Amino acid sequence: MNRNTRLVVLNTISFLIVLFISYASQTTLLSNITMSAVAHKHDTLFAPADYAFIIWSFIYIGCAAFIIYQWIILKNDVHQYIKRTGIWFTLSNFLNALWVYCWVHEWLGWCVLIMLLLLLSLIILTVRLRLELDDEPVRTIFFVWWPVTYCLGWILVATIACIASWLVNINWNGFGIEPNIWAVIMIAVATLIYVFLTQKRNMREAATVGIWAFVAIAVRRWSDYKEIAVAAIIGCILLLIVIARHGYKNRYYAPGNKIKRAEWK
Repeated sequence: MNRNTRLVVLNTISFLIVLFISYASQTTLLSNITMSAVAHKHDTLFAPADYAFIIWSFIYIGCAAFIIYQWIILKNDVHQYIKRTGIWFTLSNFLNALWVYCWVHEWLGWCVLIMLLLLLSLIILTVRLRLELDDEPVRTIFFVWWPVTYCLGWILVATIACIASWLVNINWNGFGIEPNIWAVIMIAVATLIYVFLTQKRNMREAATVGIWAFVAIAVRRWSDYKEIAVAAIIGCILLLIVIARHGYKNRYYAPGNKIKRAEWK
């Protein structure tokens, strides 16, 4: 078994482990409390409505496509995607599974550390694969760029939410600043990060995940913390403007136009 084959096998096994752990976290197989119950127990004003977490299904489908594509190109990986992926996709899967395990056991401090490592592994993977930087064919966009980019987009907002849950758990006083103001600040920070990813790394897909999260925050907080909901809506509008402007400017490289030009491979 050569190195590339070992890497793809590890990617596959680690992904299957994540799927099992994620399923088990919604039952009592891992702990006497489910993942969603822990989230409600350590609720924060930055947390989105529950429906937002169905994005994990979309992310896992993308990860499955990423792995299947690696199996397809295993014997003819001319762009060295497997080599460039290295251990980082496998590591992100193991960190994801470990985070879920710590979360259902309410080890929130460990959750923050693991989430930061997970975010770092995805950033390294983004850099190594040169995501969204080059003029690549459609199948690269679909099966290499998008799975990692959408995952990175969600883990960014999830990292902020995880840190917020931990700070609430340790009764941090927020330097005397009210929690609702901190929520608005976190939305502003997240918005700036997504704008940076769009403008400097062409990662509009990550920003669309930000919009998904902000809408869910607005839905959840509209009835009790209107200022948070308004901040989330403003964040959505700003990201929509940035995405639309960037997409129009780079419309020649849009996947739809590439498909019309038969740039599949």
